[in-house]
Amino acid sequence: MNTLKISKAFFIILAAVLFANGSVLFSQNTIKEIDVDGFKVIIKNTGKDVISARLFVTGGTANYPLDKQGIEAVAYSYIIKGGSTTMSKTDFLAAAEKMGTTFGSDASLDFGELNMQCLKESWDKSWLLFTDALMNPAYDPNEFTNKKEQYISYARQNEGDPDSRLERITVETAFKGKNYEKDPYGNENTLAALTLDDIKAFIKANLCKQRAFLVVAGNVSESDLIEKVRSTLAKLPEGTPSPKEQVAKIEQPGQDIEARKISTNYLSGIMSGIPWDSPDAIAMMVAMSIMYDKYFVELRSKRGLSYAPAAYMNGDAITNPFSVFYITTDNPKEAINVMVDIINNVRKSGFTDEDFGRSKKAYLTRYFMRLETASSQTQNIGRWKLRGNLNAFDNFEALVNAVTVQDINRVFTSNTGNIKWNYLGDETKVSPEDFKQLEKIGF
Repeated sequence: MNTLKISKAFFIILAAVLFANGSVLFSQNTIKEIDVDGFKVIIKNTGKDVISARLFVTGGTANYPLDKQGIEAVAYSYIIKGGSTTMSKTDFLAAAEKMGTTFGSDASLDFGELNMQCLKESWDKSWLLFTDALMNPAYDPNEFTNKKEQYISYARQNEGDPDSRLERITVETAFKGKNYEKDPYGNENTLAALTLDDIKAFIKANLCKQRAFLVVAGNVSESDLIEKVRSTLAKLPEGTPSPKEQVAKIEQPGQDIEARKISTNYLSGIMSGIPWDSPDAIAMMVAMSIMYDKYFVELRSKRGLSYAPAAYMNGDAITNPFSVFYITTDNPKEAINVMVDIINNVRKSGFTDEDFGRSKKAYLTRYFMRLETASSQTQNIGRWKLRGNLNAFDNFEALVNAVTVQDINRVFTSNTGNIKWNYLGDETKVSPEDFKQLEKIGF
């Protein structure tokens, strides 16, 4: 018991220090945008000896058709760890392991990325490995077959995992006929149909100056980075911008019920959110953070309806921002009622000054604690760049502190509309009539 108290006290002190010094830790070392022969680079010299380099590729699901969903995830994972024309996969990974350098990739709704993390002492050699893999992929047929089978296995696992399945159908059904309908990691059928020629064509079309930009954080000088980029990534082809689509709003409320025999029931509600480049985006982020806290208290602590209820803005949805309300529960009817009642109460009565003051401090503390690593910083910087509001990274604390309780009440009320519900579980415990909608308040 004493150990728990000491641990809790330590966490509180740590959080207070981070909150008090957050602006010192993260805004003194400001970010800088550089153009290197037409290739876009963002650098943040943190002075730390762990360096993160992250190549973002714009477009995401807009860069491939429905029958090729999953191609971005497979392609980037395939080339970043598959060796190059000058080094076999075995030698490539052995060299990386010897230096403690790691490589990774990801695919999401509006962007993909390939990344590297290394120590300062290995920066030169690690950069050569990173850019060699990107610009001179080995394209080994056997490795492609292995990689494809790996992702088919992932797809099968995700289909069977209730959380993964709910997340997928939530977005898929809300954006039917739009790019977001596509699963960035694909499904068994689309993955099985991919060919090596598909991968080569995808890499050629997307790793180009018009679609890619680099973010680097760590103990790196501007002159050194410019020299490295000029001899490598700045030689990528010009290419074409990624396709654009009109913003899609969730304007029709509704529900989808997918029956599954599982021990608990999974439920989510999705609503269109506020554009990330809007002056009100920060206020909406704070509002959803307060909703998260309210759900935790009302649904878990007071009523015991769920172990981990949640409310959040999806940080990866750039073109079509959306918010999600989530719960796992044995009593879905009551859970839906409570979830919607909380939203309605806030829309009618507003967040209180107490809600706002308490949650804003906690929100900033969590934000800064998530930015302790170079990797998390490059990821966050890249997202703000994609959102069209790069300055928000350096000025985040000031932007949050400028938000008032009147701001979050106005933004939340005017940007919470129709809920599209998705349910996965025992279909005998719910009916279409149970999926409650928000009350209309002057809109």
